[in-house]
Amino acid sequence: MKELYRRLGTLCLLFLAIVMFFGPRNGVLVRLYSVDMGKEYRSQYSPNQGLYGAQAAGGRFIRSVTPFRTIAGFIDSKTDKRLLTVEGELWPGIFAGAAAPPGSPPTAWREAGGTSRKSLYFHEEEEPITSLFPGMAEKGETFAYLKYSFSDGPRFLALTAEGPGTALDNGAPQRLVRPYRSLAPWPLLLGTLFYLFLPRRKFPAGAILYPRWSAVILPDVLSFAMTGFFFGLPLVLGVHIFDQAAFLDFGNGSAWFTLVFWALGLIFASILYRTAKYASFALQITPGELFLTVLGKDRRIAFSDIASAGFVDYRPPKWLRTVMFIAGLADWRLMGQALLLSGRTDWGIEFFFRNGGSERFLCSNIPGAGRLFDALRLHKVPLSEELQRAAEGTTGGPGPEEEI
Repeated sequence: MKELYRRLGTLCLLFLAIVMFFGPRNGVLVRLYSVDMGKEYRSQYSPNQGLYGAQAAGGRFIRSVTPFRTIAGFIDSKTDKRLLTVEGELWPGIFAGAAAPPGSPPTAWREAGGTSRKSLYFHEEEEPITSLFPGMAEKGETFAYLKYSFSDGPRFLALTAEGPGTALDNGAPQRLVRPYRSLAPWPLLLGTLFYLFLPRRKFPAGAILYPRWSAVILPDVLSFAMTGFFFGLPLVLGVHIFDQAAFLDFGNGSAWFTLVFWALGLIFASILYRTAKYASFALQITPGELFLTVLGKDRRIAFSDIASAGFVDYRPPKWLRTVMFIAGLADWRLMGQALLLSGRTDWGIEFFFRNGGSERFLCSNIPGAGRLFDALRLHKVPLSEELQRAAEGTTGGPGPEEEI
């Protein structure tokens, strides 16, 4: 069972690394950007320079029907019922950081990327942002103006509450949205070390084994890669579709979205069970008996105890191959999988014992299988007709069942 534990442990660490790398931080993100009320006031009431014709006429008409206000009245009307006056020693630095040129320390790492307007991002649980949200949540608001009184007069910030998906679309820093991403390489490294250096069982020279590269390592790499892809895809897409961090929430449907992709991932993860069986398999042939090692079990089989040996078809079920061909007719992209599935020639051998029991294992594509058949013939163990054809290499091993 060590080979199975090796893969399960590595898969769990891979899943942890994926969640840490792609999983967004739970909660609301806050975008702050500086608002120059004086500039906006001048923009509304000053003549528009550089405009001609219909645009200039439209501007003059709007100014003619717009009641004139003082700058104080303009600010009051613009921030009506949306103004929060803030105080505290942390706010001056935030206001200064929002108004400073892009890349200015110490708020440079909070800046949104790829946007024309400089914005700073905070999490709702950070001070001093956390003190603002109880009042906004009660009113169901996601936008407000913040006012702080400096010695030279008041300054204003605009505050917008965003979900993680919206924040990522607006260029929020990954370090803030996905705070555990920097730790993701550690479980990935630990999983790699666990897979590579967990002690393997040693088998004596001459034992029949599956080729490690083609039967174990390459399928494991494929399984881990495809499983990781389908495990991580709902984390990447779901945060933008549902605009929240929870990916297993049945209330908004994100759980169903996630489980569909994870089900596909588990199909590829099931390959690990097969490769664990391949890695654990060993068959030693001695003059009077076989010593068989399979996943989680060692067994001595005397040739005298074997009543007969039969053929086992390890191909996917016929109904599954039929369904895949029908699906391939509906969608040509599935025809390749259908052909691969139906073209497999996996077969094995089953020993029927004189006491009524049986033992089976996969036998196709294993180097040295001919030695086993030679030993069975030497001890006059009856072989079924299908097994004899497979042993002689006269068929590809699909057995008596018709190809689809």
